[in-house]
Amino acid sequence: MTTLTETKPVEYLNDHIPEPGEVYEVLPGIYWIRMPLPFQLNHINLWLMEEDDGWVLVDTGINDDRTKEIWRDIFGRLLNGKSLKRLICTHAHPDHIGLGGWLHNEYGAELAITREEWTFGRIVSRGPMATKEFYHQYLSQIGVPEDELDNYSRHLESAEHLYEEVPARYERLRDGHSINIGGHSWQVIIGLGHSTEHACLYCEELNVLIAGDQVLPKISPIIMVHSHEPMANPLKDFLDSNEKLRHLPSSVTVLPSHNAPFTGLHARLDQFVEHHDERLETVLDMCAEPLSGLEVSQKLFPQELDHAGMFFATGEAVSHIRYLEYEGKLRRTEHPDGIDRFQRV
Repeated sequence: MTTLTETKPVEYLNDHIPEPGEVYEVLPGIYWIRMPLPFQLNHINLWLMEEDDGWVLVDTGINDDRTKEIWRDIFGRLLNGKSLKRLICTHAHPDHIGLGGWLHNEYGAELAITREEWTFGRIVSRGPMATKEFYHQYLSQIGVPEDELDNYSRHLESAEHLYEEVPARYERLRDGHSINIGGHSWQVIIGLGHSTEHACLYCEELNVLIAGDQVLPKISPIIMVHSHEPMANPLKDFLDSNEKLRHLPSSVTVLPSHNAPFTGLHARLDQFVEHHDERLETVLDMCAEPLSGLEVSQKLFPQELDHAGMFFATGEAVSHIRYLEYEGKLRRTEHPDGIDRFQRV
């Protein structure tokens, strides 16, 4: 589907991985903090930068006692009498904004985030994004049996406590606009697909991209259809918006939210395209006969999954189905049992 070009390979910046609570200067003036997560993906990378009158933090970690304790220790040792002035959140998933309200209330950090991410974070941190009944309706439509609905929705219910209420006011980040951090200009580049309006930050002077979850060196960002927007096409959004990042220098240093800092951005973007092209072809071949979203998910991910894995696997499968449907390569038919099934055209 897509021709890939020869590009600089992905290479990690160095071998050092910070321990929880360690503040490591990964680049001049940019400090890397790795916070623990209680998931299979067991960490998130956060970035701290010093200004004359305070500190700027990119992303937060989840809302739990361990993360709060690590932050208290870091701030007690390292703020040099300065305040946490500003909190920039790349997007509204709980590992990125879960402690946004706490950092605002405890340390006075003013939140900066895109509008759609703030709206999502504000809603979900104050209650469930969708009622169980509504989410179950979506699951039923993709083929989940009634006696399995609770298993598939359990991840959503367990995720609610990972947020502290997102602040009621914020500074809006806009695509193409620049913000000043530590005397350097950082351009906001909006990515789509993984979340609704994900902010990456690029500093031309430093040749650094803070990529959030939009570009990761080892794993592919989760691209999934959600129950509150069941007809979305997030995979197309992801692939299209990533083309903006190809305009950055191939030598740019990428600071991702998971795994380690790396170079080789263009090669990684090519790998994403290749990965999803292969998966799209696989789904297309599967659908020689009509299949539901659940059946496609179970064929793509045949291994035993926990509740979170089931949640993500179905969303990922439907994102590839939806892409092919909009491309005119799959036909969707609603069957008498209320389940949508998809067949190759």
